[in-house]
Amino acid sequence: MKHFTLFSLVVLICFSSSCKKDQPQSPAPAPTPTTYPEWVTYSTTNSALPNDQVNAITVSKDNVKWVATAGGLASLTGDQWNIYNKVNTALPSDMIQAVAVENDGSVWVGTDNGLARLHNKQWSVYTMSNSILPNNNIKCITHDAAHNTTWIATDDGIVKVSDGKWDNIEEYNVKLSLTTDRDGALWAGVFNDFAFIAMIKKYANGRWTTYRLDQMGYTSAIPYDIEIGRDNNPVAVLGGTVVKAAIKFNGTSWDELTRPEQARGLRTMVVNDDAVWVGGATFSRFGDKKAPLISLPGTDSPILSMALDNNGRKWLGTYYGGVVVYNPKM
Repeated sequence: MKHFTLFSLVVLICFSSSCKKDQPQSPAPAPTPTTYPEWVTYSTTNSALPNDQVNAITVSKDNVKWVATAGGLASLTGDQWNIYNKVNTALPSDMIQAVAVENDGSVWVGTDNGLARLHNKQWSVYTMSNSILPNNNIKCITHDAAHNTTWIATDDGIVKVSDGKWDNIEEYNVKLSLTTDRDGALWAGVFNDFAFIAMIKKYANGRWTTYRLDQMGYTSAIPYDIEIGRDNNPVAVLGGTVVKAAIKFNGTSWDELTRPEQARGLRTMVVNDDAVWVGGATFSRFGDKKAPLISLPGTDSPILSMALDNNGRKWLGTYYGGVVVYNPKM
């Protein structure tokens, strides 16, 4: 039996060009119904998913799902799995920690040992030795399609890539989450592990604005995820040994969203219109303290990552249960 604690989740999270061709693997039998049921699960036992620990998921504009696992990168197009790892590509590591897709289909892949980009079926790999990356441990990546900019967070700083130009943004705290709003501003969830202080920071016009969580009443909170709401204001998920909250910026300060009473171990979310869905040790929709917790079929695994596809389905990446797709009944 697999055992899980909040401590183990915190530990887990605070974790030359190539001409090699991609070699997609044939998919194993997997649930791919024409009409999605309420739940579908993909794991190493019923699909080509390379590992059941899913650290990140993103969905491209053409609805391809890119899945970052502890054993390689996977993409799912319809019912076709493609698997990318150190054996069949130039990826510097099979521990994939972040993934983002540009509008032209180029894929940025963050690993614990460097950054890779897949463009026109060719791989380029970037490390401290051949780029301005300040550290090879890539924490998270976000792509701002409207401004053609990709932001890459490492252990020692943030890199901005825009129209082929790379710039180092001096920010030395541990980065846990990144997103951009529609104005092109970067929002980051960061943690100073020396002072044990967490912050939400905004970077716009070359300047940082800082919101300290301890000064907002959230002592020892960790901003694990940030997403942008329909009104272009950020929503942040806060976890920690005591704190379990989702907060939303109102333009000047932060308001706490109503949390279902039993929600805990908060780690990740998706924002669908005005609905905020939060996953972690539990899975639920915020906004009503009486809202029920939703059980994932077939696994008791905590949720590490979430994404919304182009049909409104929620893709949940778990710690040891693979990918679970939730299609709420109307």
